[in-house]
Amino acid sequence: MRRVNLLPPEDRRRRAAAATTTRTGIIGLLLILGALLVMVMIGLYLFYFIRIGNEEEQIAQLDQDTARHQARLEELAPYEDLQARLNAKKPIADGIFRTRFPWDEFLRGLAFVIPETTALDTLVAQATPINITAPNGGVPEVQNLEPPGAVTFTGLALPDYRNISDFIVRMNSLRFLSNTTLTTAELDREQFSSDAITFEAAAGLVTRVGEFGDEVLLTGAEEGSEEEEVEGDADEQAELADPQGEKASRSKVAR
Repeated sequence: MRRVNLLPPEDRRRRAAAATTTRTGIIGLLLILGALLVMVMIGLYLFYFIRIGNEEEQIAQLDQDTARHQARLEELAPYEDLQARLNAKKPIADGIFRTRFPWDEFLRGLAFVIPETTALDTLVAQATPINITAPNGGVPEVQNLEPPGAVTFTGLALPDYRNISDFIVRMNSLRFLSNTTLTTAELDREQFSSDAITFEAAAGLVTRVGEFGDEVLLTGAEEGSEEEEVEGDADEQAELADPQGEKASRSKVAR
């Protein structure tokens, strides 16, 4: 059966034009959406391409840093156990430092207390051996190393035995010495142009554990502060060991 269109020709043309316009609009819209989708895809590609490039540069930089640090670690590998070796040796060093005899302080104090009427000829001394296991006695109960060391003095004095007794008294006042005794004293009228007394005295050398510190100081600032403290102690002990007030005048001359 044949279909018959009863619409007027004008309506048929209008409907055909509307259908054609609709199809054209849909196709155009699809084309626009496709173009926008392509542009979005291109933008995303460029964004991730640039981001991946930056990440690759950062990875390369990190690889270089890792290689440099690895090379540095290989250079420092021989010193890896240095701290362990230092920790193992530190108690020994501290023990030596804590129980050493301060020869510099002893000789400095001795120079202050020798009377002007006497002069030393020889000095033979041996301190107590160090003891790395000796504990610190602390202050005021300072522990002395046992047995004490020994020192022997030989010297000359003006021809008055009171000069010898003055020497013995001053040696006993020095905190590094103990039990100073006179061994011999003889008036010599032949060896020198004028009369003089030759004498010999002996004393014990006292080593006080931890008197100048218990640990070896490693920094310059701490060492400097310790030296200042030691010098202050030396001045104090010299002042106490000079009963006749000669320290001040000798200090002025020394300066």
